[in-house]
Amino acid sequence: MAQGQFTCRWAALSLSNIASVFLPDLLLPRESSASIKHELVSVSTTGGASRAADWLTQHKIPDAESVTIYHSWEEMLEKGDFDVVYISTPHPLHYAHVQKALRCKRNVLVEKPATMNRAQFSQLCQLAKEGDVVLMEAMWTRYLPATLYFQHELLPRIGDVKRVYAEFSFPIVSPDLSHESRFLDKAAGAGSLLDQGVYALTWADLALNGLPSSSQDRTQTEVVHAHSMPVPGVLGEVDDINTVILAKVKNKQQEAVAIVTTSMTLPGSSKPAFYQRLQATKAAPAVRIEATKASVSIPFPPIRPQELLVQWYDEEHLDENGMETEEVVKMPVERGWGIWYQADVIAERVARRKGGSQGMGEVIGEEESGRVIGWMDRAREMAGIVYDAALEEV
Repeated sequence: MAQGQFTCRWAALSLSNIASVFLPDLLLPRESSASIKHELVSVSTTGGASRAADWLTQHKIPDAESVTIYHSWEEMLEKGDFDVVYISTPHPLHYAHVQKALRCKRNVLVEKPATMNRAQFSQLCQLAKEGDVVLMEAMWTRYLPATLYFQHELLPRIGDVKRVYAEFSFPIVSPDLSHESRFLDKAAGAGSLLDQGVYALTWADLALNGLPSSSQDRTQTEVVHAHSMPVPGVLGEVDDINTVILAKVKNKQQEAVAIVTTSMTLPGSSKPAFYQRLQATKAAPAVRIEATKASVSIPFPPIRPQELLVQWYDEEHLDENGMETEEVVKMPVERGWGIWYQADVIAERVARRKGGSQGMGEVIGEEESGRVIGWMDRAREMAGIVYDAALEEV
């Protein structure tokens, strides 16, 4: 082990579909000099021990035979020996699972959306702070190299952002998808706003609120319109084609607008495997950010940007004919899907806190996650997207 290296020991609450991507990504080989390494030490599953062992082997989890398998998630949270628990159950279960984990003094990385509503998220944030532990929503897109380059290098230089188009649609639902699928089950939080809108709204947030603001800044970004069309032929009004409009206002004057769209039925073919559909070429950019000095376009998929297309039109960048100039910024993911970047972020925070109590816990990305969840609350209210009240309880 390199000097100063921290090995973050993980527990996984649920061997879900997203866990089958996150965990292998997390455990990809690293340089011996890396400051952070990860290992999976515990999992909880409702399946049998042999099924869990097969899952670990199938997904090439290193040292799978040494992973402790729990058949009670409560027992794992209460008795397990690990640094961070990764929670990837359906989002209506997040509130109860994270609440239990925080009460057990566990550091938590929870899949997005972190909760069904902002009230639940606020309660979990308070618990994390009181419990002197770390809580983080797994909005992995925020921590990718291209996203960080946009936020820290491009956003300060492109002028005032005036208009944003953020779109995340692809055919999750196909005619042959079982109506029993989690993607069509309202009791499991189904709907493209919560499943996909959380990503598109995150890009709107990065564009409109990605720069530091002072405590005196009275700028607010609010949902001013939302409309939804349900998945056709499916009981329960599962939201599909959604449009959300945000307005950024300062001192009662509107400064910018964002148009956010999602769909789980179009555009494109539903025939390829799920993650092949996520890498398909689309006719238009997924995100377009238009500011006073330049525009930035991001190709599909917006959840995993690796290239930024910048068109400059301020005086400094015009060519000899007064025409715009273009720049292509390539920021590839270093390895795997890149979901591990967020894991490094929470691991670094946990490592720093290892020396002893910090007096108060912390929530990584609290303001940003809370803002996006709040927008989804308001959009659901305006568009008539309704879930069972029991899923929303605090």
